[in-house]
Amino acid sequence: MTAVKKKFTMEVDYNKSTKACPACASECEKINKRVNNRKLSEIKTKEVPHILKVFNF
Repeated sequence: MTAVKKKFTMEVDYNKSTKACPACASECEKINKRVNNRKLSEIKTKEVPHILKVFNF
């Protein structure tokens, strides 16, 4: 009988992965919604801290 090795989240090196971890992916989606398809030149300086605020607990 061969043992099947399961890959746990802690064993995945996300630095070498093409996918982000679920928490980071959801934060990236939030940032994309805040930017709302605008060019960087269209974003006001006062908006930047709010846009880049991640993991708001």
